[in-house]
Amino acid sequence: MMYRFHLFFSSLCVLVLGMLVSCNTSHTLFHDGVSEYTIVLDGQTSGIEQYAAQELQYWVEQVSGVSLSIVNGPAEGKCLILSTLDPGGREDGFVYYSKGADIHFEGRGPRGTLYSVYSFLEEELGCRWYSSKVSVAPHQDSWKFGKLRREETPGILIRDNCVLDVRSNPVFSARMRNNFIRIPSPDGKGTLEGSAEGYWGVHALGYFLPANQYFATHPEYFCLRDGQRYGGYGQPCLSNPDVLQIVIEGVRRVMREQPDYLIYSVEQQDDQLYCECDACQGLSAKYGGESGVMVWFVNQVADAVREEFPDKFIGTFAYQYTRHAPKDIVPRDNVVIRLCSIECCLLHPYDACEQNQAFLKDLEEWSAIAPHLYIWDYVTDFSQYTLPVANWKSMQPHIRDFVDNHAIGILEEGDYQTVSCELRELRSWVLSKLMWNPDASMDELILDFTEGYYGPAGRYVREYLDLEERILMREGMHRNCYIGAADEIYTDEFIREGRRIFAGARKAVAGNPELLDRVETAEMPLCFLQMYKNPLWGFNEKADEVVRRTMEREGMDRLAEGAWAGGFMTVKNLLEHYDKLKEDLGNAESLPASLTSAPAEKGFRYVRYEGDFLSTTEMIRRGKVVDQGLTDHVFIDEDPETDHFGYVFKGVLEIPQEGMYQLRVLSDDGAVVFLDGKPMIAQDGSHSPQLSIRYLRLEKGYHSCEIRYFEDCEGQELDVTLMGEDGSDALIFL
Repeated sequence: MMYRFHLFFSSLCVLVLGMLVSCNTSHTLFHDGVSEYTIVLDGQTSGIEQYAAQELQYWVEQVSGVSLSIVNGPAEGKCLILSTLDPGGREDGFVYYSKGADIHFEGRGPRGTLYSVYSFLEEELGCRWYSSKVSVAPHQDSWKFGKLRREETPGILIRDNCVLDVRSNPVFSARMRNNFIRIPSPDGKGTLEGSAEGYWGVHALGYFLPANQYFATHPEYFCLRDGQRYGGYGQPCLSNPDVLQIVIEGVRRVMREQPDYLIYSVEQQDDQLYCECDACQGLSAKYGGESGVMVWFVNQVADAVREEFPDKFIGTFAYQYTRHAPKDIVPRDNVVIRLCSIECCLLHPYDACEQNQAFLKDLEEWSAIAPHLYIWDYVTDFSQYTLPVANWKSMQPHIRDFVDNHAIGILEEGDYQTVSCELRELRSWVLSKLMWNPDASMDELILDFTEGYYGPAGRYVREYLDLEERILMREGMHRNCYIGAADEIYTDEFIREGRRIFAGARKAVAGNPELLDRVETAEMPLCFLQMYKNPLWGFNEKADEVVRRTMEREGMDRLAEGAWAGGFMTVKNLLEHYDKLKEDLGNAESLPASLTSAPAEKGFRYVRYEGDFLSTTEMIRRGKVVDQGLTDHVFIDEDPETDHFGYVFKGVLEIPQEGMYQLRVLSDDGAVVFLDGKPMIAQDGSHSPQLSIRYLRLEKGYHSCEIRYFEDCEGQELDVTLMGEDGSDALIFL
């Protein structure tokens, strides 16, 4: 009979019947390195149950110093008995309980038996697995128990914590009760059967129908865009019957060759180039959009493989242009819809944020028609992995919304390519706990982790989380999973206060190098921000040294999922950039004050030009002057669609004290900045956003300033700042 997910979701939150301690009877599991107990595998056992017994043996020894024997079948004396109610089942629920002097560990399925062991080790013996590198097994001379009983059922059937530390460490993944990555077998030649519920592939339509194999001979298999078939990275023509047959045969082949997975991807490519041919658009009109076309196609694949694979599922995306639910068509009962939240604001619950209302509507509408709903969620910054993401108050409400809408699986995507995500261990640990128990206390989870992982610095890390909430979640702030360090959400106050907090954290663990490294890793994102916003400020407070030490110590290699304008993809490039900035700092030019007194009025004189020119020189020589006046700031107050204009701003800078200053110019297109009549930064010409930084030693007093800028076409941007070593701006006068 086909396995039905919904049979196991009548209770979607953890049921804890509790631990009751009898005052009349007490049993001793171990005392002073001695134990009378044996670990017993009850009945026919699989590899995963053997593994559960070995984990129980190992961690009890870490706590007590005594190694318990493992036997198959009945044993004399006091026993820790492991058994599975349904050896072939997929349920992860369990109960452990005492019966006389024995303790029974019963899983509804084999993984449940393993998780009962982990729950016992956590709840009774105080073990913790905070990361793949940091485990806690508190030593105890003796452990006694009376009446024990604890029963749990996971809130989510398939739990995928998609960060590198979990994905690349299956043993740690299992200890966190993630069930997406299979546990290696003891012989190292395979994995333990039943130890995970995998989802094969992603964006797999391109795998089944590669353009380099088919396009030359069958261009009709690929999307029609602007009247031509497209052979690049685009979508197939889903209405073409040959495409359907090729995909069906490809799916069958994968399912036969790789039978260990539960769900197999038939998902769109990672772009929005869907087919615009008449047949595809006819299906789109019939079924309420491109999501309807996808469901129509995937349903046929699911029907074709059902008989041969009655216990398997076909998965497809509700992503970007297919995110909305279709009309007049529903997915087959062996189809899984994987709904993606990539457009959402990470800071707020879905029902409390105007930017998330459309996704919440899609979630509810898919829940109403999809027999199995799977969520692909996003919890970090993919433009710059290391940036702070203040989603601590929204992760739990998001997961609860997924559970309330009957999700059978969640993929929580973090820094899956690297280990540079802000507070990655804490975020990963909390997410694993919430996917298992969506109703767990968030405050208790954070307290548990920060005290156990950071020791005496834990209270400072919690203070930093409060700072994130106060500043990064201030009124009017929203953020998705793709913003950069230049975003307005990150203020100088946030950096300054955050570094003050971490100074206290470092002091609290100064005598413990291991904890000090963990604190420094947590502080590194602030230092990264400080170096981005004002390297001079960062150098002055040794932010570059923190970034360098952390990235080298942690083995970080990349900083973003993909390249972006003005950023650094690799750690190597970033650190080379720091070296170049420091070299420039050593070669800084000195400028004496060129004016003897302040002007009578504050502000900038500006002249606005219009015309088709490709440099500021051309603009001044032949541009048409259309406006001029006085302003209190350098600005581009233009409609984003406006092209072919430019400005010249002239004013005076008051330098409050002699010292080193950073001149920073970000422009799209050309910009040239003069101080005291000398060109300091020249990034003229037509170009995309370009950032230049120059260090200057400026004498106290008044310095003339001229800024020239022009916009050719497409994007427009101008940001000119002059900052001191403490991050403060220089004063600007007319």
